[in-house]
Amino acid sequence: MQRTSRATPHVYAATSRALAASLAINLLLLAAEAVAAWSAHSSGLLADVAHAAIDLAADALILVACRLDARLPPERRPTYEPLALAGLGALLVATGVQMIWHAANRLDAPPVVQPGALTLALVVFTLSGKAALSRWMLRKAREIGSALLEASGWHVRTDALSALLAALAMCAAWVGLGRLDDLAALAIGAIVIRTGAGFIRRGGAQWPALAAWANRSTRGS
Repeated sequence: MQRTSRATPHVYAATSRALAASLAINLLLLAAEAVAAWSAHSSGLLADVAHAAIDLAADALILVACRLDARLPPERRPTYEPLALAGLGALLVATGVQMIWHAANRLDAPPVVQPGALTLALVVFTLSGKAALSRWMLRKAREIGSALLEASGWHVRTDALSALLAALAMCAAWVGLGRLDDLAALAIGAIVIRTGAGFIRRGGAQWPALAAWANRSTRGS
């Protein structure tokens, strides 16, 4: 697997196209999950919708960073991607903390989750879509040798697992375990924090290459 910092213009172009397709599909899946969360009054699904929305914004900014880096000479890559990853990671961590705070405050109130057939159908559609999208992205990443696309593919798979957790907790309300929905929101907040920390680590791992370029530029001036 090629490292993103050594990627050729062809790899950058193929990665950009795949990320753009992923964004379009994720936007559709986000809309379906949002309708499901609203109709069921599910704290877990609402937390996962917020998680997915921020991930969508993160992917969009990473796509922009990828395209900006593609215009730079090889010795200056990556420049924009580490900045985007670190900033978005910090945003995800802050969002995860806010999710946990909100879910913890709801534990004192009675559960209000009301799952129905429409909600279940939309959740199944969302989960199936995320699983299929993850498989496609990972296969495409192996074909073109894109570490960035591979990381995004595994990220989508993690999103599918958090959505599954929210869906199972929501369905537990059918057997009188509605409180599990709020506990799922807490768990998803923790997942979001972990995802944000991963973004920060990914960005930080690419800083040595950026620092080396800066040092060379300083010496050359």
